[in-house]
Amino acid sequence: MSSTCSFQTLPQTIIDLILRFLMEVPVVVDMFSNLPTPTTNDEIKPLYYTCHAWRTAALGLMFSRCNAILGKRVAFEFSVNDSNPQITNCLGSHFSQYVKTIYMTVDYASLVNGFVLSRLESIYHSLYFVNAYALTVNVNIEDSNTTGGLELTGVVGRTVSLIKDMVPSLSTIQICVTDDAPGSEGAEYKQLESLFSGMTRTVSSSHLCINHPCKQYIVKSCIPVSNLTTLFFVWDSNHRNLTQIMHANCEILQHVQIFFTSFEGLEKLVYDEQGDPVVYSHLILMRFHDRGAGAIEPKIKTEMCAPFPRLRLFHCMVKYPFDDDTIFRGNYNLMENLYLTADFKIICMLNGHGLLAKGRMKSLRKLMIADSVVEIDNVSAVIDTYMGLIGNVLPNLQALRAIDADISDALIVSLTGKTQFENLQLLSLYCSFLTLSDIVRLLKSLPHLHTLANRISGLGKDFRNSNALGIAEVLRAKFNPLNKYFRKWHITNTVHFPENFVIASILLIADICPGLKTVIIENQTAEVTNQTFKKLVGSKLYADCKEKFTAKLQSVKAKPTIFITHLCE
Repeated sequence: MSSTCSFQTLPQTIIDLILRFLMEVPVVVDMFSNLPTPTTNDEIKPLYYTCHAWRTAALGLMFSRCNAILGKRVAFEFSVNDSNPQITNCLGSHFSQYVKTIYMTVDYASLVNGFVLSRLESIYHSLYFVNAYALTVNVNIEDSNTTGGLELTGVVGRTVSLIKDMVPSLSTIQICVTDDAPGSEGAEYKQLESLFSGMTRTVSSSHLCINHPCKQYIVKSCIPVSNLTTLFFVWDSNHRNLTQIMHANCEILQHVQIFFTSFEGLEKLVYDEQGDPVVYSHLILMRFHDRGAGAIEPKIKTEMCAPFPRLRLFHCMVKYPFDDDTIFRGNYNLMENLYLTADFKIICMLNGHGLLAKGRMKSLRKLMIADSVVEIDNVSAVIDTYMGLIGNVLPNLQALRAIDADISDALIVSLTGKTQFENLQLLSLYCSFLTLSDIVRLLKSLPHLHTLANRISGLGKDFRNSNALGIAEVLRAKFNPLNKYFRKWHITNTVHFPENFVIASILLIADICPGLKTVIIENQTAEVTNQTFKKLVGSKLYADCKEKFTAKLQSVKAKPTIFITHLCE
């Protein structure tokens, strides 16, 4: 017995997923990543006039996030999606039912003197977010005399209760505190503690962001935070309470980001005050960022403890701070996403401990290598070592990004050999110049490549002394089709941008890659590319191609973007 399913009868969850895929909006959004909802109302406006299910999905995407600003400078400002100023208020309207995440900004003085509370009370009956599950509260402390003597006892607790009443399904809370005021140390301790403990007491997941400068009284106020799963902070070994918070939550923390101004005292991250090892048993994501620590040579060694046994994603955007494999102990076969600097020290560590040897890192799917930070005499040794390590994990990788130009150039040679790498779907060689010959060989060696980023330089040895029409004939004869899965191409030329050649290369590749849909020219203006594009579209080369596809140049987020439609689709 057969059954049919039309767009009108699809389940609502499927329609939501289709729309998110088309709009390139993630299904699960990391609250700290601040990823946007659709950029303009016009992108999904046509769906408002379709059937109920598709209109509901469009509204849900459009109004999934709202922003509220409450403070002494702004009496009350409420908007749904910043990019649509014509939709500035949904008080008392049905739009609030679509809101999933709320971003609230308050200044501390207005919070403790009752101003925020009175404003929320005035709109309480007309603003009810029945389906919202995530709330971010940004607290700004702007001057040393924050309260003006009008601090009211218990007002923070009542404000917290009212917010929770307005968001009854709240399960995730993120609190960010910023204090740029001189001389405010200690003044706000009790009220901040009420905010932290009250907001986090009944939720299943708390996210805490302590912005720089990291003041002692703020850190102390954070100690009562419950169910802490995510923590962002600036490393300061003098703040004993920072490590105290981490150690107290070591069994539930899942995501940690640390900004380093210094690596001093970093051993306290993995040892408690008694010198016993601390194990972060559920930590799956850890990022290290540089806030001026890059010039300091870290020399930290630990005993054979395994502090991060379930770590799956490690981004190290500083010099690797340990002298051994502390970060990788017990998790190397779980690691899925790795971001490293091309640092001689970490290369020696990876090599010495066999972390990227054949048979290791079996789960690694994404690898990113940042700029090399080595003496010029070591560059060739670094590249040779890195290429050996990358070669061991390359067959399983789905995404590979190499920002370091020297390593990128060496990668091209490895990737365009006789071996086909079936799993690689994304390759970013952002700073590397590729010839047309290189690009053709890459697309042949990587048959499932979906996205490529590179700079374009010239024809290459395979097409030297040939004109565009001659090259097109050769490509059609040898490689038609070349790669069915290739969808998106980022062209990243900066100063050196041979417009004629770049646009011609796009047309030549589109001619033999039937899946190519979008070409984004990253670092140029529409004015630079528009005239050349018009000239080439009127050329004999395009006349031969347009039986197979059409190409349109538009500006998307100030980037010239060529949209390609293959007529056989």
